[in-house]
Amino acid sequence: MQKTPFNQEIWTGRIDSEDGELGLRIHQVINDYDQFESASIQPKVILGFCSEEGVERNKGRIGAKNSPDFIRKALANLPLHFSETDSIFDTGNIVCDDKDLETAREEQVNQVHKIIKQNHFPIVIGGGHETALGDFLALAQSHQNIGIINLDAHFDLRTPNPQSTSGTPFYEMAKYCEQNEMNFNYIPIGIQELGNTKALFHRAENLGVKFIMADEVHLNLNKILEDLKIIIQQYDALYVSLDMDVFDAAYSPGVSATTINGLTPFQVKYILKVLMNSNKVKIFDLVEYNSLFDVDNSTAKLSAQMIYEVLRH
Repeated sequence: MQKTPFNQEIWTGRIDSEDGELGLRIHQVINDYDQFESASIQPKVILGFCSEEGVERNKGRIGAKNSPDFIRKALANLPLHFSETDSIFDTGNIVCDDKDLETAREEQVNQVHKIIKQNHFPIVIGGGHETALGDFLALAQSHQNIGIINLDAHFDLRTPNPQSTSGTPFYEMAKYCEQNEMNFNYIPIGIQELGNTKALFHRAENLGVKFIMADEVHLNLNKILEDLKIIIQQYDALYVSLDMDVFDAAYSPGVSATTINGLTPFQVKYILKVLMNSNKVKIFDLVEYNSLFDVDNSTAKLSAQMIYEVLRH
């Protein structure tokens, strides 16, 4: 495991100097979080978690390890349409390059907790969905009543057999909540019937999971959005995880496991808007982008646009 610092060379793109501030793009305003000193700014902080060890343990197709920098490159050239141009920071990557996911996760928890403790906002880019457990554990150090929102085609409620994988994080969260006398408030959105076994549906029901099927979102997005506004009122903090395989394969081919009948970018964008407008989201992560299977960088671009929706709120 290693921690690599902010890399300015990744953040490059077009410069429209003739348009002044109206022509700014993300790469022109990104800052090094290690140099952050202002007490008047509450920054949004990008952290990469470069791991595919959980995916490999889960018998998935590897390729997610290098995703953070691919997504940064796609994000870099997006034009600014919001005013908080001095609040976007990057703090580099945690790299799991020795198969020791557990040690990398310890460093992840430490780094993310430091950001949250300062009342700053971490945006963690995976990596496989093993990224999720560390993010939750970091948030749980300072918050109790947490709503766990996972935009995903899969429950990821598998039991460790025997190790933690990309398919086990939310089951492990359930066990943590049980051991620490916390409610397990898990709400996966975009679940696919054919992407999960009966055993996983039974486990979700036994754990009291309030899941929303992809078909429900397709049938009536507005109802889902209104229901979500009511549901999240009962939580003091929200942890939001976006697995890129929640999208239909037509939009998101570059993932560890593609999805048929998945959600659309429009649907996910407006779900994220509702969540971010609640002002309760304390951490966001995006996982399972796999550049080895992408087509014309379309999934990297989609990932970047979803992160942009979080940055602009």
